[in-house]
Amino acid sequence: MEFMKRHLFELYKLCVERFFRVQTLGARLLKGGLLLLAVLLGADFVGQFDLRFGDFKLNIQGATGNGLPRYIVYTAFAIAILLVVAGGLMMWRDERRERQKLLVVIEVRGLHNSPDAPARDVIRPAFRGQRHSVLVDFRPSLAGELVNPELMLARIKGMTLNVESAVQGRDMSDVSVAIGGVAAVPGMFYIGMRMDDESRFELFDWNRDLKCWKTIDGLDDGNRPLPLDIPPTSSEVSEVVLAVSASYLVDDGAVTASFPGLPVVRLAAEKIQANSYWSEEVQQAFAAAFRNALQELLSRNIRRIHLVLAAPASLTVRLGATYDERLHPELIAYQYERSSTPPYLWGIVLPHHGSPEPVVLRAPSTVA
Repeated sequence: MEFMKRHLFELYKLCVERFFRVQTLGARLLKGGLLLLAVLLGADFVGQFDLRFGDFKLNIQGATGNGLPRYIVYTAFAIAILLVVAGGLMMWRDERRERQKLLVVIEVRGLHNSPDAPARDVIRPAFRGQRHSVLVDFRPSLAGELVNPELMLARIKGMTLNVESAVQGRDMSDVSVAIGGVAAVPGMFYIGMRMDDESRFELFDWNRDLKCWKTIDGLDDGNRPLPLDIPPTSSEVSEVVLAVSASYLVDDGAVTASFPGLPVVRLAAEKIQANSYWSEEVQQAFAAAFRNALQELLSRNIRRIHLVLAAPASLTVRLGATYDERLHPELIAYQYERSSTPPYLWGIVLPHHGSPEPVVLRAPSTVA
């Protein structure tokens, strides 16, 4: 009996909480049944209204429903009850299934100015299933200290193991992953590459104007990439620099100092601006252009690409997810440090055909 009471209370609570905002089949059946019950009750309503004010007295009486045949009333009442019961049970079933789902929120902190506000509970607040938070923190411990790429790769490897453990044994249709953060470009790019196979991949980023985490769900502002700019090169050239400008214009002087003698291929947005790219359509268009650029360079017999990228963290993850280690040329993603010599001081050689693990590549340098 206690079991029945508890589950009936859960059903009642579910119906009350979700009646007005859920548009599932169960919710529609429940609403229809309740509406039919209300009509039937109104059809047999008898009422009296008395108003007195001093010597003035007003009495209003009314009644309806006596003209309806009983079989119609009973049939409609039975249908209404069936709709309410069926709708309630379907909503309860959907709710239990929803609570079995898992949302993995991956938050990356890799720079001194990374926000401390946790993203776990602000991403998809209406999600009613289980949440699993994965924090990837490789921020330098001292002010002025640069990112340690070896530590970064170790933390990302730990992240991968954490996510695999969280989703183990689950139906992947019940698993969704949200990724965001503020970190070094090579780290975010590599995370995108590693997480490309995860189910229901979505992104969030730090909104510098609003000072909060925000998912990529804004309106399409029409910003699209310009055509790929490829300088004339010899057919014997096998490696190039790919300079991608999205949020800022890539520093040409830094590129020349870091990669002397290499041709520079440029991919840039029509409108280069920071704190933008909040539209899924805009990011998808840029990712498609980036993928096409990799394929175009491959068709020109380019075997190694030095990637210098100025883009928001969320777009960087998305671009990383487009890189196919089996099909595309070898790619090295670099970190920009303005105060270093050269400015692109180190990069990550991403896993590619014949080399399954990422490798840190450092340039000879002295810190300015």
